[in-house]
Amino acid sequence: MSAERDDGWPSIPTVLRVMTGWFLFGIGLLDLATGGDGPTYAIFHVAVTLGGTVLLSLHRIRPSRTGYLIAALTGLAGLGLGLLPTTTRCCLAYYPQRRGYPFPFLGSGGGLHLDGRYLAADLVFWVCVGLVTLVGARFVERLLPERRTPVDLAGYVGRHAEPHAHEAEDHAHVPRHRADENVGGLT
Repeated sequence: MSAERDDGWPSIPTVLRVMTGWFLFGIGLLDLATGGDGPTYAIFHVAVTLGGTVLLSLHRIRPSRTGYLIAALTGLAGLGLGLLPTTTRCCLAYYPQRRGYPFPFLGSGGGLHLDGRYLAADLVFWVCVGLVTLVGARFVERLLPERRTPVDLAGYVGRHAEPHAHEAEDHAHVPRHRADENVGGLT
């Protein structure tokens, strides 16, 4: 599927992907340059920067359906696993048990509270981590052997749909390639 329409202009999804990529890359890089509040925030901003980079270069990576599936599962698993441990780190100070990574967005113990801003930040983080796994999945796919079963064509006898079509070539003892057959080698 081409990223360009028939009139030569890029498609709307391509434009949105590139705009989002530049936005994530710029925000992540700016936040890394201005400093942070510890390693968790540095990890967050590195992931956002790398996610933006992957979005910008997605046309070169050309991930497969399996790569997209792995990326989606990584994002969902990360978001889910981030809910398991409790922390007393930042955010939601009125709740003794805070859940979510990198930002606690679910507070419990004294009621249940969901903070939408931190949930959105965590979603962005895990989507970016999933995008980074696209690169890893594509790298592994390139290392795997060819998945098609090789076919031995040594004993192939080509037959032509029209029995006399290649008589002149046969009498001249010119070898024919099976791709020259008009039915593609069907017998």
